[in-house]
Amino acid sequence: MAAVATDIERDGGHGRPQAADSTQRLFEPGGQTLEDVVLGAWEELVADGRVECPVCGASMSMLDGCGECGSDLS
Repeated sequence: MAAVATDIERDGGHGRPQAADSTQRLFEPGGQTLEDVVLGAWEELVADGRVECPVCGASMSMLDGCGECGSDLS
């Protein structure tokens, strides 16, 4: 997972930082949940034997897990 630096603005003297732009979040409110992502990856992995890693986006196989970050679904 990567970090993203954004400019911050202070909200009306309260001292709380706020993002200047709304950047896309991993899980938008009302969108896919972590459970949806993991279950979808699991179903594709079982059906095809390979899937895009839900952690880093590299290729993941059922036997070896992810070749990049080492994640696996079990």
